Amino acid sequence: MVRVSRCAARRLVLVTCFVAFSAGVAWAAGPADVARGKYVFGAAAGCGCHTEPKGQANAGGKKFEGPFGTVYASNITPDRPTGIGGWTDEQIITAVRFGRRPNGERILPVHPFTSFNGMAEEDLKALVSFLRTVPPVHRTTPPKKITVPMFERVFLPVWLATFASKETPPPAAPVSGLPRGEYLVRAVGHCGECHTPRSALTMAVDNSRLLAGNSKKTGPEGQAAPNITPDKGTGIGDWTEEQIVTYLGTGNRPDGDVAGGLMGENIQGTLAGYKDMTNADLRSIAQYLKSIPAIKNKIE
Repeated sequence: MVRVSRCAARRLVLVTCFVAFSAGVAWAAGPADVARGKYVFGAAAGCGCHTEPKGQANAGGKKFEGPFGTVYASNITPDRPTGIGGWTDEQIITAVRFGRRPNGERILPVHPFTSFNGMAEEDLKALVSFLRTVPPVHRTTPPKKITVPMFERVFLPVWLATFASKETPPPAAPVSGLPRGEYLVRAVGHCGECHTPRSALTMAVDNSRLLAGNSKKTGPEGQAAPNITPDKGTGIGDWTEEQIVTYLGTGNRPDGDVAGGLMGENIQGTLAGYKDMTNADLRSIAQYLKSIPAIKNKIE
């Protein structure tokens, strides 16, 4: 009888594991994984696009208008019916990194997956662990309104194949110095999405002028993004490393002004932001920004 009971118990455990895996239930992450994920979340500007002003964290609904129509940020809380609670870890990572939903649908590049593609696997897994700890919010994302015929079926795939830039993920996240700064700027912080010039015709990022700024015409949400290359006349060449660190951590500029708009939101974050990053990481970012080619590009 004991032997039979043990066999039955083993079968029950195996069936339970299979059902849990099939349903996309994630195994519980440790506190260190969640803490690391929250840090990555903050370094990614608190994924602020997914939280409306004064809204519930990560519940989506923020409106974005473009030449193709109107889209709304998704609910990325672990609510099963309206959020990502029914997605597996791998499905969430695929959405973050490659812009694909579990059903195969493309996510429009308003979500910066071409930058997040450069994030290390360990950071993405930690990020998912943190996202699963956020309180679930039952909120359906408003349907997108695409005004360009055949945009998603024809034009978007062509644009992605022709114009979309991609970052290359490292085997492991760099931990210090210039490699760390480059990784945080280009992949996690996705700074180039706002600060690298875009073509007014195609909205493709011009990485030959990395971080040289955007005018209101091509900038994010109709806002100008400053030149943050070390050009002394039009960029931040006169800023010291310490001034860059202070700005990223507090929003306080060397001239006494304070960061507003999208940059202010990125610094404050939602559940975490740039302000929560370590001084060492902010300094790595500052060192990297001082090391890139200076590009003269005055942003009005």
